[in-house]
Amino acid sequence: MPTKEIDRKIAVIFATDVVNYSKHMEIDESETVKSLRFYEKILKGLFKKYNGNLFNSGGDSFLAEFVSAVDAVECAVEFQKKIKTSNASSSTKVTLEFRIGINTGDVIKEKGNLLGEGVNIAARLEALALAGGISVSKSVFDYVKGKTKHQFNDLGIQKVKQNEFHAFDIVLDPSQKRSLKPKQSIGLITMLAVGILVLVIGVFSFYLNDGTEIKNAEQIIAESDRPMVLVMPFENRSGNKSDDQLSSGMTDIIISSLASHPRLLVQSSSTSNFIKKKGMSDQEIKNEYYVNYILRGYNQVSGEKIRTTVELSDVVKNKIVWTDKFDFKLNDIFEIQDTISEKVLEKLQIKLTLGESFDDDRKYFKDPENWQRFLKANPLFLSMSLEGVKEAGKLFETIFETEPNNPVVLSMYAWYFTAEANVGLRDWNIGKDMIETAKRAVKYGPDLSDANSLLATLMAKNPKEFPEYSEEELVETARKYAINSSDLNPTGIISILSAANSLFIVGLYDQAVENYEKALKVAPHPPGNVKLNYALALTYLKEYEKAYKLASELSENEQYFGGSQMGALGIRAFIDMEKGRSNDAKKVAERILEIDSSINFKKLRRSMKTFIIMDRSFMEKLSITLEKAGIDP
Repeated sequence: MPTKEIDRKIAVIFATDVVNYSKHMEIDESETVKSLRFYEKILKGLFKKYNGNLFNSGGDSFLAEFVSAVDAVECAVEFQKKIKTSNASSSTKVTLEFRIGINTGDVIKEKGNLLGEGVNIAARLEALALAGGISVSKSVFDYVKGKTKHQFNDLGIQKVKQNEFHAFDIVLDPSQKRSLKPKQSIGLITMLAVGILVLVIGVFSFYLNDGTEIKNAEQIIAESDRPMVLVMPFENRSGNKSDDQLSSGMTDIIISSLASHPRLLVQSSSTSNFIKKKGMSDQEIKNEYYVNYILRGYNQVSGEKIRTTVELSDVVKNKIVWTDKFDFKLNDIFEIQDTISEKVLEKLQIKLTLGESFDDDRKYFKDPENWQRFLKANPLFLSMSLEGVKEAGKLFETIFETEPNNPVVLSMYAWYFTAEANVGLRDWNIGKDMIETAKRAVKYGPDLSDANSLLATLMAKNPKEFPEYSEEELVETARKYAINSSDLNPTGIISILSAANSLFIVGLYDQAVENYEKALKVAPHPPGNVKLNYALALTYLKEYEKAYKLASELSENEQYFGGSQMGALGIRAFIDMEKGRSNDAKKVAERILEIDSSINFKKLRRSMKTFIIMDRSFMEKLSITLEKAGIDP
């Protein structure tokens, strides 16, 4: 039987979709549908006026074919103007906004529907468009330029998902004038970022969103109407050791998710682990950590099925305020974690709204949905699981489709490079792309602390990538960015610690120590690497007594077992030698060798986090001194 020929033609495709439709439906389904029908009537009337043919619709989305590109553009402009007028007059209870994309190209006609790349590009243009805006392809622009009075804004080559195209905005009012560049490609990654990412991962979970001066915990709670929440480590009750990671990951992501909310203070995961090991009672927790609520949970795994049971306790009133269980499969874990976080906020009578300020970060987001995506992406990629990193990548890509120059996202996206490498999605290398991302973050967010500290660090550690500066100019510029990072946001925990590292790297040691001390006033039980960095800074400044006390706590407390413990032992051995306690130093060195018989200074310096020290003379002294204690160079 002969194959039926494919029916192809060139057509002008008009694609439109409602902005935040699902959100409107969740708030008021009935009124949202009524409003949609009202706007749909307007749209269909305009299709008839401009000779457009509606060939597909999917609830809140509409696809139409036009013979004339000029007619399609005029139809789109009139529709957006009518929508704006209607919304201003409040003729409907729920006001909706639309995005529109227009393309002309080859399409396939099949059973009354149109398919193919011509339609796909129109849909991608619609996704690229601003809320209440219109984006068109270059082919449409070429047809209509000079034939309409509208102003066009050239966006250049854009890539949305798998489609790449040259796009233009129709500027309906000055507020729609924007500058988009092609999505930043991810290139080579610096090994330095690995060390700093460890800091970011550890710090993120104890980010207390306080806008006042750094004070002790009691003062912060007393002056705040925000409750302090402690999320205890979720228990694995499956009897299978391999399921421990699931429980640990859920704990960390829920902590990060709650900590992202500006109406909460959330204790760090390291604090909850510390409390668990000490076996503290609820009243002891309340009295020592000023906690109002404790969230506990445990998981049971059977094959692909998971049951999570959670319990929220009000430790001030000494009663359980909420308990629930969730049955799900592993693929649904992110949704369940979101649900648990939302339920906690609901029980604490905290509304999930973006109307409140979240430090200064939210001001950089044009689309509230992108803000929500950003909050969700951070704990996902900081979980360092393959699934979490992949899911975070999708969220970052969606944000960059409409906000490619958002400095908050760019700054965090640099850390995301290292997360991808950590889970095997890309190679570890260093290159210009990461540095260019940091430059863009500072360019579009000059008052963003994290962006400044990131660029300062990269400049100090990779001078060859900045040939436009002389050696003296590079040091001076890096120091300027490091100082900015400290001055711009002196109360945000992540910013304080990022600033501390960058200040140390550029040689501003006293200021770095000040930042470490500020952070520890808010979070007395941070991840081990934070105290280790602080101890190293004190060691460099020859404040040996304070440094030795910190290093001893790290090396003797099993809470910090691992890399931080090894690094702390190295600091102890060095200080013992400096203070003339050679016998003690040799005993510490012997302990280091018991932990790792193959250790040498090259390996030990990684555990000691010496990547933040640029002073070669100090590094030589450190190597020689530890060699005398018994550590091979």
